[in-house]
Amino acid sequence: MNIRRCGNFGFVENGAGEVYTFSIGASTGSGWTPTSYMLRGGGLCSFGYKYMSVNGTPVIPFGVDNDLPGHVSRLLEKFYAGEGIMGKKAGLQWGEGPRLYRDAVDLNNLYYRHWAIDDAITAELKVADYLTQMHRCLIDLCHLEGFWVMFIRNRGPRIGGAGRLVKVEHIPARKCRFVWEGENVPPTRVMVGDFPSPDASTSRIYPLFDPSNPLKHPVSIGYFNIYSYNHDHYSVPRFIGAFDWLELAGTLAPLLSTYNANASAISKHIESPQSYWDKAEEKIKDACQRRGIPYKSKYLEDYKDEAMEKFATQMSGKENAGKFLHTSRFYNEVASDFEGWKITPIDNKVKEYIEAQVAICKKAEAAATSGFGLDPSLSNLILDTKLGSGSEKLYALKVYNATETSVADMVLCKPWQYFLEVNHPGTDLKIGLYRTVVEAEKNVNPENRIKANA
Repeated sequence: MNIRRCGNFGFVENGAGEVYTFSIGASTGSGWTPTSYMLRGGGLCSFGYKYMSVNGTPVIPFGVDNDLPGHVSRLLEKFYAGEGIMGKKAGLQWGEGPRLYRDAVDLNNLYYRHWAIDDAITAELKVADYLTQMHRCLIDLCHLEGFWVMFIRNRGPRIGGAGRLVKVEHIPARKCRFVWEGENVPPTRVMVGDFPSPDASTSRIYPLFDPSNPLKHPVSIGYFNIYSYNHDHYSVPRFIGAFDWLELAGTLAPLLSTYNANASAISKHIESPQSYWDKAEEKIKDACQRRGIPYKSKYLEDYKDEAMEKFATQMSGKENAGKFLHTSRFYNEVASDFEGWKITPIDNKVKEYIEAQVAICKKAEAAATSGFGLDPSLSNLILDTKLGSGSEKLYALKVYNATETSVADMVLCKPWQYFLEVNHPGTDLKIGLYRTVVEAEKNVNPENRIKANA
């Protein structure tokens, strides 16, 4: 093994034709960064390195630090409106939930969904807990534009029986990574583990689900996503361009909280007379002499610290807001000058500072909402002290349903469509999300309006 280091950066050659890099004390701002990346094969993918070694298996990194799901989670949890907006988006996508339907054409030759009921298929879906699994997949789809599921086949084919899919189970996005199969070779396997630092004893590698032969493997993993431009394997959040704004918005509350707790300590200049400390030093020397111990300058410094702490306690904190302090001055004939405690307020431009931070937060809110693909009137964000009116929300909802739901619906329902087609060959039933058509109140009969039923 050959190790070469320059400062905090270095290379490790393990003797097997593989080269690793390491960085000591590195940080990307996300709080965690793996220090070893496999470089064999060379070149970069859209996220960074083409692959990295995880427990001896080359996997395709999900993000530059192989932790994009974790980074998104930390960003949204720090931003006060992050998960609230994502929940609103998921609710708009979910509507009334999944239903069975058939494609149909009306008298005007227009396509529509003819909703249907099939008790046998619905019971089969319920056994597979499809509502819970599909909703979890929707949450991942809203956050990362993609989700992972595990397809589980029955045991019948082992003894020559008929094959069926018994379950489609959601897997959290943080647990799955594609295995790198080689240059220009599509992934055929998936590693499932507790990324970004999976335990070798609990990590498993599964074959990738094959739509052309869905019963090929007893257990397989499928990745369903909305393609992100210029990204080969994984999709990325639509609001990836707003990451920096979300980071700023998440720091506003703790920043102001810290400022409020320490504002008085940095807003006043305190000048104390030297004669005060000279007299204090004399008293300390006398006390040392009476006790028979040698005087040390440290005793005076400790006294200063204790005195200033007591002084600061009376001036800092919210409970002392509005109090005043009285000091006196006297003429020192030796120094030919007035001496005394003097407290000078420092103008920290608090108003301008807070207004600037709030303006940054508002910009972050607008940037995040735009990135989420959700109109501010639907996200319940108050921008420029204005909350969207009912008519604005209705119009925004109709535009959203017309432009933002079809593709997500198609991707979300695809695994369960495979479930239907495999278990019921030749069926014309499909599964999709049902959404109630919302009309303006003026177009609703008076007895059916919200106000009349409140």
